[in-house]
Amino acid sequence: MRTILPFYLLVFFSLICGHAYALDTAKVKVGILLFDEVQIIDFAAPYEVFGQAGFEVFTVSASGKALTTAMGLRISPDHSFTTLPKVDVILVPGGNVDAVMKDPQVQNWLKSQHTQVKHMLSVCTGAQILAESGLLDGLQATTFHRQLDELAFDYPKISVLTDQRYVDNGKIITSAGLSSGMDAALFLVSKINGLEAAKTVAMFIEYDWQQDNGFVRGTMADQYGPDNHYEWPENTIFSNKVSYGDQDAWWRSYEVSTDASGDALLAVYQQAMLAHPDWLATPPDQQSGLTWQKSIDGDTWQLAFAAMQNSAGDVTKITINLAKLQVAEKMHENAK
Repeated sequence: MRTILPFYLLVFFSLICGHAYALDTAKVKVGILLFDEVQIIDFAAPYEVFGQAGFEVFTVSASGKALTTAMGLRISPDHSFTTLPKVDVILVPGGNVDAVMKDPQVQNWLKSQHTQVKHMLSVCTGAQILAESGLLDGLQATTFHRQLDELAFDYPKISVLTDQRYVDNGKIITSAGLSSGMDAALFLVSKINGLEAAKTVAMFIEYDWQQDNGFVRGTMADQYGPDNHYEWPENTIFSNKVSYGDQDAWWRSYEVSTDASGDALLAVYQQAMLAHPDWLATPPDQQSGLTWQKSIDGDTWQLAFAAMQNSAGDVTKITINLAKLQVAEKMHENAK
């Protein structure tokens, strides 16, 4: 009996603590800002995390009226700015933020909420909305990988980090693009309820949460590619088909509709590369391709541009591959 009693006591107190834990987390209230052309995953993924953590979640917009997301989904917010209950957390998602970030009603509301809430969290280009309010001045921040340079240029008082999935400033957390909102939401759950609670949520939603060294889009190889400006022949239309890679290589391909020859497109790309003297042209390894090399952080990188033609001589595909030289050479050998 002596050995059994402690076990029953442990179960009893575990049940009590578990019940108290559920009551406590239900007191955490989250307000998620919505607006026309908001990105669905930016708010829906953190909503799921917060909901699974036992938080009470509200959606809110300036008017409270139905709106349309960036993907065309129609949604009706729970509240307007005037009816939203007092919350502990404000989440600011991204999407097409050009209009909302310049809306004085939204900016005034965010500044007011900042003085009242315990935490603010942005996802993706939601950082631009907070930046416009001045709430990120003097802080570190991150955003969607394609907007990192723009955020740094437009808001020089912000220290923009390119190698972080989310950045914690204490009260304000910013996260990178799209799915990174899940990581930041889990991190916030860990700040409020403890690491084990956040891990439990991650496990339940079957998400491989990497707290310290997760995927960071801004560190991928395409960051090293030249920022070119092109004068493509008239009536040349590109359709993006492939864009993926890792930290050592990046592959892009486009379907092309054009009356121009492959040589004409190669000449355009070659002309654009003249603006980057640090990229040195090298002898092409195939008749239809051009290559350049550049030393970056001690590694030699190779950039290859090729225009593919069909049997009729029409250009049908453009490929642009960027890789560390040893990776590019290995790919070339494997292709033989």
